[in-house]
This record gives sequence, C-alpha cells and structure tokens, in this order.
Amino acid sequence: MDAAREDVVAAVINYNTAPLTLACVASLREAGIERILVLDNASAEADFAALRDGLAAEPRARLVRSGENQGFARGSNALIAEALADPACARVLLVNSDAVVEREGLAECLARMRSEGCDLMGGRMLKPAAPGAAPEVDSLGIALYRSLLASNRKSTEEVYLGPTGGLAVYSRRFLEEVASRHGHVFDPSYFCYAEDTDLCVRARLLGYAAGYCDRVVAYHRGQASNAGRYDDFILYHGIRNSIWMLAKSMPAPILLMHLPWVVALHGGIVVRHVRQGRARTLWRLYRDALAGLPAVLRARRAVQASRRVTLRELRAHIDPRFYETRFLGGALRELFRGSP
Repeated sequence: MDAAREDVVAAVINYNTAPLTLACVASLREAGIERILVLDNASAEADFAALRDGLAAEPRARLVRSGENQGFARGSNALIAEALADPACARVLLVNSDAVVEREGLAECLARMRSEGCDLMGGRMLKPAAPGAAPEVDSLGIALYRSLLASNRKSTEEVYLGPTGGLAVYSRRFLEEVASRHGHVFDPSYFCYAEDTDLCVRARLLGYAAGYCDRVVAYHRGQASNAGRYDDFILYHGIRNSIWMLAKSMPAPILLMHLPWVVALHGGIVVRHVRQGRARTLWRLYRDALAGLPAVLRARRAVQASRRVTLRELRAHIDPRFYETRFLGGALRELFRGSP
C-alpha cells in the first residue's frame, strides 16, 4: 500500500444513509485506507441494522453506535478522539457518508499534503452526473466572502480558506493543538453546518497551512441525510452558526472593517426568507444566536489569545467578492421576479 495512506484513519458518520455509507466505506477500502471508523448517529433501527450487517464482513471498519444524534460536530470529535488514540495515526480523513472516494485522487491528495507540509488538506468534489452529462462541481473547499459568510468554493479563482468537512484531512499535530487551545476540534454547540468554516478560521489564526488538490478526489451526492432539501433546519443552523463563528473566531478589526457587508447580507437573508414564508425560523435563529452570544464570547478569549498571524495575513484568506456569485445571482433574480 502507498506509504502516504498508512498513517491515515478515516472517519464517517452515518445518519439514516446506510446504503450510501456502505458505498463510501467500500471506496475507502479500495483507496487503500486500512482503518475506517464509522459512527451511527442514532439512525432508525432498520438503517442501523443494514449498516451493521453490511459492515460485518469488513475487517477494516469499526462501527460505533450513539444513543443520541450528536450532530456532525460532536460526532466528528468523538471519531477524531478515537482515531488519535492509536499512536500510529498521523492524519484523520473526514468523509461525508454520501461521498464516494476516488482511489487515485485521494492518493494524490494525501501525497501532496505530506510533500507540501500542510496540516489541513482538501480536494475537488463533484456531483454524480446523469448519463451523458458532465459532472458538476460540488465543492472545491470553503470560500469565505467579503460578507463574512462562507460557502462551497465553486471555482479555483475564488480564495481558498480550507477544506470542507465533507472531505478533509487533518494532521495529528493540528488536531491536538486546536483541541488543547480551544477546548475542542469542532465546536459542539454548532451541532452541524458552519463548524468546518469555524475550524478553518481557527486554523488560519494559529498559522496552519491549508492545501488543496485539484484532482477529483470524491463524488458527493450532497445532503442525503436531509433528502437533498434546503429546509428550515439548514437555514437555522447555517445562519445561527455563522453568527457564532464571527463572534468567536473573527478578530474585531476585521469584523468592523466588513460590518457594512455583513449587515447588507443579513438584510438580504431576512427579505428573501420572509418572502419564502420562513419568518418564524428567522425569528428563532436570530433570537437563539443572540442568546448564545455570552457563551460564544467566553470561548472567544481563548481563540483570539491563540492568534499567531497578522490581520493582513488573515485577510488574505477572505475572498473580495460579496458572496458566491451563482447563488447570489439566483437570489437576486428571485427577488426581482416578485415571487419566491
């Protein structure tokens, strides 16, 4: 097996996606990953049974079941802690359960991580294509825009913040230091969404290098545990957590410098989602974001005290665009059409 894969432990979270999780594990095995940890996040009994039975003959995979849905953040933290308990583990590979890894792309990604000395690494993820159609870009990592809201990076012309949690490799030294300094790897209060952006910002504050491999590393179905829908759950957690990320991880001078763009963005969010009938969800997310600020600001002290980079160095990782161009264009067309 390739030496670049010998020290890697893969971590996958299953939530009612057993067939896809089994395909993901099979692709990791074919890619040469020797140890795979799978957490079942309190799936339905039938889904867990299918997962358990499917992994029974897979010696490389270890299945753990949680009695409660821990979300992506806490679930990933548990898997990372178990991976690092093995002294041979030098890197942890996080993969979404609805992604299928490409053998050669993953090999190149891991090899470049080692040769370039990066502590965080991501790669090109595509959406599976219909027969005869060209595959569409799903994610080229995370981009953090001038409005200080992040999105999946769709073009290599956009500034790269770091890897998305759907496909990311982290070094042991980074994981151990961030957990020691900040009390966790992923912030467990987030549950899911924006926790990977928060981790990338904190990694940049600590001065860690994030690399990117533009070769296809995985095909990603996307939001399979949520039936592919953008719903109130995603809106609530995504925007609430993005507010907490700014309050905890963004230095005050950058916040002040970008404040007009932040206000404009949230104004647009309110207008758009009120028109879509989500006023109740908006009220709840902003109320809960404000209610959580005291705890977030307490956590901020440790995060900001650990900063080892200048403001100029951190701003270099923020894309000058207001927000992701295609998404913003669609939202504006929707607004001026006069219908949701």
